[in-house]
Parts: sequence; C-alpha cells; structure tokens
Amino acid sequence: MYEDPRMPLQNLAKRLGISRQAVHHRLQVLTKAGLFKDIKAAISNYYLDGVPVAIWGRSKTPSIDDVLGRLGESEFTTRVTVAGGDELFIFGYLRRACELSGYVEFVKNAAEMPELTVGLPCYGDGINPTYFDGGQLRKESYKKLTPIDLRIIASLQEDARKPIAEIADSIKKSAKTVRRRLEGMRRDGSLDFDSPWDIPSGEDMLTILYVSLRRGVDKVRTARRLLTIDLVHLQYFRSYGNLPNLIVGLIYSDKMTEIRRILREIKQDEDVLSVTPNLVYSERGYTPWDYRLVPAIYGPSHRPRKSP
Repeated sequence: MYEDPRMPLQNLAKRLGISRQAVHHRLQVLTKAGLFKDIKAAISNYYLDGVPVAIWGRSKTPSIDDVLGRLGESEFTTRVTVAGGDELFIFGYLRRACELSGYVEFVKNAAEMPELTVGLPCYGDGINPTYFDGGQLRKESYKKLTPIDLRIIASLQEDARKPIAEIADSIKKSAKTVRRRLEGMRRDGSLDFDSPWDIPSGEDMLTILYVSLRRGVDKVRTARRLLTIDLVHLQYFRSYGNLPNLIVGLIYSDKMTEIRRILREIKQDEDVLSVTPNLVYSERGYTPWDYRLVPAIYGPSHRPRKSP
C-alpha cells in the first residue's frame, strides 16, 4: 500500500497470493485496530521543494499535552512523537531553508526544550525503498500543475483510493481526462500519497534507536546492512546531512526478547559505536502548510474560491 496506494484490491491479492476477499478483510482489520487509516493525497514535497527537519530532545514541561498543543500552532509541524522521559521527536516541513532558525527557536520555547538536536533528513539516500520516501527520487524540475491537476488532488485529499468515476464526477471532467492527468502526475512525481498510521495498540511497541557510527563509515551501506538483521521488525533507518556519524531507526515489535536481540546484533556491528533505544508511548499528527495548499484554493467542495 505504501508502494502504490491506488493499487486495485485484485492486483494486491494476486501479488500477495491470497483472495481479494482476504485482502479486503485484512484492510478492515488493520483499520479497525487503528494501524491503518485512510490514504490521503497531496502535492509532493519534492515538487514544492521544501525543507524537511527533525528536532529531538528532552522536554522540561510539566504537561506534555500542553506542549503538543503549542507545537501544533506552527504551520511547519507535521508530527510529534513522545518517548520515555518526555523525550520529543518533532518532524517539521519548511518552505525554505531560511526558516530553519526561526522554527528551531519556536520548538525550543513551545516544547520547553533547552537542549535539542536538529537533523536534516536525507530522503532518497538509498537506505529505504523509494516508496518509503515519497515514491520517487527528487528531480531537477517538474511539470507545472494545472487547475485540473489541483482539482484532482483536492478530490483525492481525504481518500486517495477514490475511483476514477467519482473523481470525474466531482470535478466535472471525463474519466479519460482524469485518468490521463492522474497517471501523468504519478509518473512526474508531483503527486504524493500519505498512509498515516497510529502507534500500535495493545502489547505492540515502537522503539526509537539512536545509532552512533564510527567516523568516516559509509552511512548508507551500514544502515542497509543493519536493516537485514530483521526485515520484519526493523522499520527503517534515517540519515541526516548535518549529522555524519548518526542514524536513527525504529523497531516495531510486541516482544521485548525480539527488541533485545535486535539491539544486541546492532551493537555487534563493526561500524557501530553505540545504540541508545527509547520506547515510544504517544504521538500526534498535524496538518502542515503543504496539506493546506489545495483546500485553501478550492475548499471542501473543490470549487475555486474567488480572489479577494
């Protein structure tokens, strides 16, 4: 679903080697459990040429809920993860690099986080599959989105799996036109899909890993090797352009014995100096500026608003 959120259930069933009914049932189970939500469409980050940023550190606040509310006051905040000891991992998306210092200062004050680390994520660096980082690699240039393209994105913004016929009806265009424009945006990389998911319920656990590497090692090669330790429970590793000796990963498992085994094997790697894990217990998602662009133009009815 991450690789192609609009993949028909029949194709997904064939790829998985199970029936269409079984695929439909499993999607319902994942949705009901809160692990899988409706897939949303938006203009891709690569097309907008924005600047992703990650900020983490320990909050001194007496109320995490208040902090989560304040962090959402910035249009740049996309998601905040809360781990043990009130450690916050804040994801942001800026329009321009010159906004970085102002956003870092905002986070420091809003999160009551006097000491923090700022990381500039390296998307498309080859560690994770391309669909994990937005579906395609960043290009030098993109075709300009037309009003029809924007109306199609608006129609898909709350349900990226909406059938072609419904999209065509909502924007008053032919199904042929919608299919052609949609396929063009997908090929060009100007359209992105987000598959939001919540922290697992029950006994499942998410654990953030801060992995310090030896100076001068190839981060991409090392991270890809570490991922092979457990292809099921090790979700990903992220590198940062301004932090040459650090990668951050995520373990998703319901068994502490599995988490300990993965940690032990990572520590044994020749390129690893240390591993610091922290258990995640809460998170909150926000609607940043890039997801507000299309609604600001077309509104919920997908009709262009009059200029003031």
